[in-house]
Amino acid sequence: MNRILKNLTGCLISPRLHDEDGRRRELALNILLLFSITGFIAINIIRIADRVTHPHDRGLPIAYTLAILLFFGVLLLLSRRGWVKTASWFLLATYSLPMFYSFVAWGSDLPAALLLAVLIITLSGILIGANLVLASTIIINIFLIVLTYAQSRGLIAVNRYWLAEKYELSDAVAHAVLFLIIASIAWLFALEINRALKRARESEAALRQERDSLEIKVAERTEQLRQAEAEKIGQLYRLAEFGRLSSGIFHDLISPLTAVSLNLGQIRDGTSGAGVLDVRSYLHHALLATHKMEGLIAGIKKQIQQESDARIFTANEEIKQIIQILAYKARQAKTPVEFTAAEEVRLYGDPVKFGQIITNLLANAIEATEEALENNRNRGVPSKIKKIRIDLSLSGQKARIDVSDEGAGIAPENINKIFEAFFSTKKESGRGLGLGLSSTKNIIEKNFQGQIEVTSGLKRGSRFMVTIPLPSQANEKN
Repeated sequence: MNRILKNLTGCLISPRLHDEDGRRRELALNILLLFSITGFIAINIIRIADRVTHPHDRGLPIAYTLAILLFFGVLLLLSRRGWVKTASWFLLATYSLPMFYSFVAWGSDLPAALLLAVLIITLSGILIGANLVLASTIIINIFLIVLTYAQSRGLIAVNRYWLAEKYELSDAVAHAVLFLIIASIAWLFALEINRALKRARESEAALRQERDSLEIKVAERTEQLRQAEAEKIGQLYRLAEFGRLSSGIFHDLISPLTAVSLNLGQIRDGTSGAGVLDVRSYLHHALLATHKMEGLIAGIKKQIQQESDARIFTANEEIKQIIQILAYKARQAKTPVEFTAAEEVRLYGDPVKFGQIITNLLANAIEATEEALENNRNRGVPSKIKKIRIDLSLSGQKARIDVSDEGAGIAPENINKIFEAFFSTKKESGRGLGLGLSSTKNIIEKNFQGQIEVTSGLKRGSRFMVTIPLPSQANEKN
């Protein structure tokens, strides 16, 4: 039974048009035609029964109702063949003709005709469009006003026999059919509204989800761009710093290079009486000088390269290498650098990144100490030697690196700003871009999962404390 009903529904009601608006109108038209056919079948049965029981009944002729029923069938066939708009207009005309006939023949206050007027107005909206609702309402109202005036003045003869007759079952059924058709229209409107609201809610949910997804993607992309920009700026800053230190680096290269040249010259210009031991001594000193240059150049190359190499490394050796690179800068500032380590400390990560941390902290300490000495000289105050200390130790499962200086210190109002990008107290002197400490903090937290803290006081120096977790067993195995 369900299969039969399903096939019947698919044959008579299911829309066949492709566009969404056309399918909606076709579905509404087919449902209304089926209701109309069902209703007029009932009306015709009642009209036939009335003719049998009341031969002199003066209602709408049965030939008319049978013709209307047959025409509804033709309209359904047109709709199934794709002539939806044509069938809609003919349906409106089919209901309009009996309405106008009833108003003219039996009065402008005939209940059934008034119900038909309501039906036509609602049909206009659901089958054709909102503009026809307004147009049909205006036409019907003007027609009723003019007709009522003409009938009240006796200009048009009206047969009002129905006022004297009893309200019978056939009248009730006819009204019920009209109510049923109007109710079907209201149901279609409600159904369409619910569908539209459902689509709107689904679209809103989809848009909200898409918006949230887009916000996440934008945030992720912004963060990626920010990190890439920070990485690029950090790389440029590192190169700029090495550019500033280049004079010292070249100075430290000149000394061993001179030693190599002198010792080789001694071998070349040596007298014939020079012994083998003297030649070996000259070569030994030349080789020592070349090894010193090799170590210095290797350290410089490592610090300016971009490749990331996460591995186990010895923090002691990396710190010594940075001290060697910045040795000339420290000598110029007349600031000795002392490094102490109770034991060898092994860390996991990129040694180049670790070298950046020590380079930034040590370079800042040298500059702060140099500034303090210069301020004392300007005030005519005798200055004692100010040292920089780098202490490497273990504290539980963490390595601790303390970089202490006796420099100018940091003002209390700036102590919370020094790790912000582009903040610097040295911009006026042209020695700072405000990127050193911010990049140092970023490397410590992102690359080594560590922390950095600072204590400082004006004219009392500063102390930077870096803590980095020791390698896990998995990292040691790798």
